Amino acid sequence: MEDTIKILFLEDVPLDVELMEAELKREGIDFDSRHVEKEEEYRRELTEFQPDVILADHSLPHFDGISAMNIAQDISPQIPFIFVSGQMGEEFAVEMLKKGATDYVLKHNLSKLGHSVKRALNEADEYLKKKKAEEKLAKSEEKYRTLFDLSPDYVVVLNLDGEVLDINQRVEEDSGLSRDDFIGKDVNEFFKLFVNESILDENAMRSFLANDQTKPIEIKMNQDGDIGYLEMHHAPIMKEGKVFAIQVILRNITQSKNAENALIESRERLYDVNAYLEAIINASPFAIVDLYPDGRVKSLWNPAAENIFGWRKEDVLGNYLPFLKNNEKCQNIMRGALSGESKSDIELKCARKDNEIIHTMMATAPLLNVDGNIRGIMATFADISDMVAAETQIKASLDEKEVLLREIHHRVKNNLQIISSLMSLQSEYTQEPETLKMFQESKNRIRSMALIHEKLYQSKDLAHVDFVEYLKSLVEMLLSFHREESDEINVSFNCDQVNLEIDTAISMGLIVNELLSNCFKHAFPGQKNGEVIINLSKNEENYLLEVVDNGVGIPEDIDIKNTDSLGLQIVQTLTIQLKGVLEHEHDGGTKFKLSFPDSSR
Repeated sequence: MEDTIKILFLEDVPLDVELMEAELKREGIDFDSRHVEKEEEYRRELTEFQPDVILADHSLPHFDGISAMNIAQDISPQIPFIFVSGQMGEEFAVEMLKKGATDYVLKHNLSKLGHSVKRALNEADEYLKKKKAEEKLAKSEEKYRTLFDLSPDYVVVLNLDGEVLDINQRVEEDSGLSRDDFIGKDVNEFFKLFVNESILDENAMRSFLANDQTKPIEIKMNQDGDIGYLEMHHAPIMKEGKVFAIQVILRNITQSKNAENALIESRERLYDVNAYLEAIINASPFAIVDLYPDGRVKSLWNPAAENIFGWRKEDVLGNYLPFLKNNEKCQNIMRGALSGESKSDIELKCARKDNEIIHTMMATAPLLNVDGNIRGIMATFADISDMVAAETQIKASLDEKEVLLREIHHRVKNNLQIISSLMSLQSEYTQEPETLKMFQESKNRIRSMALIHEKLYQSKDLAHVDFVEYLKSLVEMLLSFHREESDEINVSFNCDQVNLEIDTAISMGLIVNELLSNCFKHAFPGQKNGEVIINLSKNEENYLLEVVDNGVGIPEDIDIKNTDSLGLQIVQTLTIQLKGVLEHEHDGGTKFKLSFPDSSR
């Protein structure tokens, strides 16, 4: 044999396998083989090796040939199965052949093995060819029967007398009757099931059967109160050159008819929609324009466009609008629309036909064709000239009020400085140190408030103070006043960006003024150097201010909440006004912690 075959040996004696292989080679059989002894190996090789023939011993220590044959018949029944055994009787061999074994060979007569294998393979090949031919024929018959039965149309075969010879499955399903109920019946009985009337009398039937035209006949049917339509085709069935039957095909075209009617209605609705859209566009107060990709006006130029820009429709169709063509901003917007971008609320200055400059609010969107490709630009314009004029007037009024508010802050600051100067003049009439100290502390408090108003009238935001910048100015002022006590004191800042409303800023300024003044006067007695740190931060709801020094600290017997110190009393009072909490620590110096809520929330 020319082709290499695959042989699976089921044998527990290796020598017997060698003898069988030697005999097969002697017969000139080219093969590849696998050798198994157990069921698990046998099943695996059936699947993976896929042998062309199986040579099996009758009895093995862990398996047997009968079980192996049954397994092979379940998994691959086409594989020839040959028993090769030394203990097989004649009756048993015949019984195995009846149950499906291909052949049997006795081990003491292995000379027959090659012939048995060749014959088994030839028979298997013939069997496969025959089976394939039968399957092909069966599939062909099944295919044509399937086409007949599963056709979505009603198919009826009539003899030359107009009697039903056959119907397809669709007729059975829709009529609720079986094929046997129709066979031999007159064709009109068939039609009554669908159109409730006889459509062919005897003469019409003969004319119908004799007619060789191929044009379909349309039948209107009224069934259960619903109107439907059938399209009837017929064709002769030839046998030995003669017509022996007629095949009639009835196609239910109700859906296509309804679709056709729906299309007509849809066209009417589309006409109505176009009419509605045209009315809306013509009544719109906005100019609505469609443009070619190069910017020329295409077909749409509504009455509002004529009123806003002054050109009539016939003047602009197919032409460029000057305020679009010569405007780089407009060109960029149009390029964006052509790349699929929609934009709105675009303020644009436009020149009317009479060269009057007007302000418009423009919006653009790409125009798509049925394939989804951009074929132009849709643009709308609203005349906002009156709104721009009103906005300009309001802005001028706001600027005037802002100037007035800055002047108020400036005058308040000047008045506070006048009060401070008057106190300085008044202090010249006393030489009492305590009195002079009280005058100076009051002046510092006034200056801290004046500094707030100075920052406000210098700021762009008249409602809020940049408190970090304010703190730095306040510290510089206090260091200058306490230069004898604070010559070597270093003040550092660790502050977030914080903007405070004016009332909060004044209270905070006074608190920092008192805490720093107290620190400069008392924290570093007898020494000139020291460290003061100001921390300011804000979380979602609260502000936190910390004033920390490394001085001697406040004596433990002093209760800061119950003290004669005016400065600490001011701090306590302002803390209450801020709805805050003041804490005091004196571990290696003094730390004041003030937390208070954000009043703007």
